This record gives sequence, C-alpha cells and structure tokens, in this order.
Amino acid sequence: MPRAPRSAPSPDRLPLARRRHGADVPPPAADAPTARVTTAGAPDDGASDPDFMLSLARGLAVLRAFEQRRTLTTSQASVLTGLPRAAVRRCLHTLARLGYVAPRGEEGYALRPAILPLARAYLTSTDWVDAGRPLLERLRDRIGESCSLGVLDGGEVVYVGRAEMRRIMSIALGVGSRVPAYCTSMGRALLAQLPEAELEAYLARAPFPARTAKTRTSADAVRRAVDEVRARGYALVDQELEEGLRSIAVPLVGPPGTVPAALNVGAPAARVTRDELTGRVLAELRGGAAELLTAVRA
Repeated sequence: MPRAPRSAPSPDRLPLARRRHGADVPPPAADAPTARVTTAGAPDDGASDPDFMLSLARGLAVLRAFEQRRTLTTSQASVLTGLPRAAVRRCLHTLARLGYVAPRGEEGYALRPAILPLARAYLTSTDWVDAGRPLLERLRDRIGESCSLGVLDGGEVVYVGRAEMRRIMSIALGVGSRVPAYCTSMGRALLAQLPEAELEAYLARAPFPARTAKTRTSADAVRRAVDEVRARGYALVDQELEEGLRSIAVPLVGPPGTVPAALNVGAPAARVTRDELTGRVLAELRGGAAELLTAVRA
C-alpha cells in the first residue's frame, strides 16, 4: 500500500519553535520577513517563472535562517524556513561542501568565515558605505552619540554603517542588523522616499506590532508620520522602538540609480531631549548628509 503524503508542519508549532532558539539572539520582530523561500516574492514551486531556481532559493533561505540562531540543526532550519527536512539536509550538506557552514556536533551547523565575502561584495560596491564609514566616526565624535547609516530592504532597515559610542539598546546593533521601518527614524526617512504606490503597498501590511506603548501601529498613523518627514525633511522617533530611546534621521537621495539611504543618531531619552535632537544634532546630521552626498557624487 502506498504511503500517505507527509503533512506539512502545523502553523501553530512555529512560534513555539522560534521561542526555543536561545536567549542570546533576539527573536525576529513580528513584522520582519522570515527566512521562507516565499519572502523573495516567488512561489515555492516556481511554477509561474520558468527561470526561477528553486534549489538556489532554498539554499539562500537556509543561509538566512542563521540570522535567527548561531547554530542550526536540520530540524530547526526546517521549522524556520518551512522547507522539508530532506531539502534542508541537502542544502546544509552542499553549503558545508562549499565551505560556507561547518558541522558543530549535536548543535548542528554554524556559519564559516567563507560567508563574509558575500556581504563584503555588497558593502564594497555601495557608494554610501565606502564614503559613510569615516563620516559616521566624525559625526559620532562631534555629537557624542552613536550614528548609523541604513537602507530599506522590504519592510526593514538594514544597517550598512555604524559608529557606536556606547551600547544604549537592549539589542546590540551593528552592520547587517535589521529593525522595523515603521517605528524607527531611519525607517520613516526611507519610507518617505518611496513612490506612492510602494508606500501604499507597505502600509497595507498594517496593523503593525506595538514595540512600546508609544508605537504607531495603524496605517493612518504611520502615513501621518511619513508625511511629517516629507514636510520637515527629517524623522524624529521618541521611544517607539524601545523604551528610553530617542532617534532622529535625515534621508539621503543620491544620483539616479543610487539606493536611497538614511543617516541617524540614537540617544538615551534621559540624556538627550527632543529639542536637542532637533537643534544641534539635526544640524550636524544635515551637514553630514551634505558631505556624504558630495562624496558619493564625486
């Protein structure tokens, strides 16, 4: 008698499995894209696109699963990606043969240094990053607070540059870190640069999860915040991402073909007032933005 097809994992098991990933790595934000293959905008079977390489998409999805944990077993990667264990096992085996991951006994697999050139290829080919690194350090030293450079990727801001003064958040941030766009200053500065149709598509994902009691979660509230950025030329977020954190950002719009970016400063609310952010800090940010734009256009 033929075997009955194996049923897909029950969706109600996914949140529990994600909570088991370990306290040392923060869980993904509720609105953040998961590592599932479908996050690339392609169907699981690629039926609608004859040029779509499902095996490549699956391998990349497994690599992205390492954003959630430092080590992954086949079962854990299967839960995080939504892929069958057999497919995940083949992906991990191939990645190990290529030197991108390595087995760690019962802990599963961990990334190897060979993965770094993939990220470096983006960082070294992006004008904002090359020009921004020394600028961020100068801004940090003048302002006395952490400064960052970010770009929009889907519904999140990805940090492509950072000069840190001291740790002010419960979640450590660095190059490659991702935060939601709707409740962060860089996110709103970047959303303000989107064409109207893309902004409407983003707002259609509302309601957005509340990160604090002050988080704007509705489409209308986020829309008003984005309109304020367009009118003022900067975004100020007061404790919407995390209690006790204020941040301010200015958008950067370079030459045609340049990916829009944003420059920001984050500071403890107990140390820096809103007036200070919109006064001295904003003036420094705008000066830094003009300097960075000049460097990119050169």
